[in-house]
Amino acid sequence: METNRIERSRTGSQFPIAIVGGGFTGALVAAQLLRKSRGTVSVVLIEKGARLGFGVAYGTQCKEHLLNVPAKNMSAYPDDPEHFLRWARSNYDSGAQPDDFLPRLVYGQYADSLLREEIERHPGQFERVEDEVVSVDRAGNRAQVNLRSGRTLLADKVVLALGHFPPGDLRFPGKPAQSRHYVANPWTNRAIGDLASNQSVLLVGSGLTSVDVVLSLRKHGFRGTIHIVSRRGLLPQVHKAISPWPSFLDEKSPKTARALLRLIRAQVEAAERLGGDWRSVIDSLRPFTQDIWRSLPRPDQQRFLRHLRPYWDVHRHRIASEIGTLLAAETMTGRIQTHKGRITKYLEDIDGVDVTYRERKTGEPKRLYVNRVINCTGPEGDYRKVGHALLTNLLQRKMVRPDPLFLGLDVASDGALIDADGVASDILYTLGPVRKGGLWETIAVPEIRVQASELAALLLAGRELAVREKGTMHSEQSYLGCLSHASYMLASEGEAIVVDPQQDVDIYFKAAVQKGVADA
Repeated sequence: METNRIERSRTGSQFPIAIVGGGFTGALVAAQLLRKSRGTVSVVLIEKGARLGFGVAYGTQCKEHLLNVPAKNMSAYPDDPEHFLRWARSNYDSGAQPDDFLPRLVYGQYADSLLREEIERHPGQFERVEDEVVSVDRAGNRAQVNLRSGRTLLADKVVLALGHFPPGDLRFPGKPAQSRHYVANPWTNRAIGDLASNQSVLLVGSGLTSVDVVLSLRKHGFRGTIHIVSRRGLLPQVHKAISPWPSFLDEKSPKTARALLRLIRAQVEAAERLGGDWRSVIDSLRPFTQDIWRSLPRPDQQRFLRHLRPYWDVHRHRIASEIGTLLAAETMTGRIQTHKGRITKYLEDIDGVDVTYRERKTGEPKRLYVNRVINCTGPEGDYRKVGHALLTNLLQRKMVRPDPLFLGLDVASDGALIDADGVASDILYTLGPVRKGGLWETIAVPEIRVQASELAALLLAGRELAVREKGTMHSEQSYLGCLSHASYMLASEGEAIVVDPQQDVDIYFKAAVQKGVADA
């Protein structure tokens, strides 16, 4: 992306806000900052890759990789629900319909266009640095951002928009450290390159990543057998048209994973009696999933991850019907074979791999001989293992800490990263997959767009209402009267700013009185 650049010296460059990571999440935060500030705040975005806005998911060149959410729900802006649909009709297909599942590469072009548009509207306020951040130091009340090239930047606030990391390495008994037939990262060219069209492949993991690899293999002319092995052998379910199901959660709803499961099953049975199905029930939970997750005691969250997560994932993260039809047809003909079990032995020879797995139902050993094994277990969430230079540095210096479930990092409710002592940072913020441990539902566009909007509003509000020398400032994120609408109130010495208020502003005055920052 060619951008308007702010000319600065190699060292000592200063910015109000620095964004680390230029995938969809980073590009969207940058666009929101420029949009909400009307060009009054300059932003620097550091990304070592050549393109902005695409990331792994939307950087695919395979048109068969479709969005998992219909076009009507994919706007990048919470306050403009039809933004993506209008863009798609103008820039991709004039006949695009609200319920269409469009190619992901088209959405990457959309994300790229969002940032381009805001850069053009606010010339001179955006700089893109093609480099890698290796560490962040505190410099007084600011952050010093250190790049691999040796350049340093100063910023008032730093946003980590890191996206997803490749799967964690799989250590099968017998697998050599330097394997010629095992591919650790399914998104590299090696995953599908150099395969003869009639060979066989084993995909480890049966979720969305494996579906993408199947589509990529077929797109590139691979006609051989694709084996898929996972502990439960569950493939993602398919979208279909449904009628909405009313919300059934309230203050009296159960607070344990087991009781919630019983309640959801009862609702599914009720929906089926009325001619509906489970999809409408699962979708009715979407606005409340984060609140449900936060309400669960830690042992119940852990129990969910051990026993229920695979079932939730395949029902919640569904695939377009045309992809489901292809998978069903290939399964019927045996070109795709799914196996339930755990790999217990891995033995390579010059041509391929002899894999032994223990069948889930019988416990008996089964063998497969394949020419390639591809890790499709999904993104690694334990950041102690990802081998990312910046994260390793921040963890070693205790500026951040993993969340208790090791699904990401520990993050405060406003997006501030929490250090090893449990203190929320006033310079480091994040959003998206990094927040999975605290929010659970935080990897899809409908959640990320809200986080990007709220974080941009918070950072800009902090600049508008600085702490006075003799005063103190109170800040609060609230969901007063509405679980799906977050507002921010910052108050100092009898003055306050409310960002993104609801229509009834009296609720903020009452909250200010309760906090002692306003007189009754």
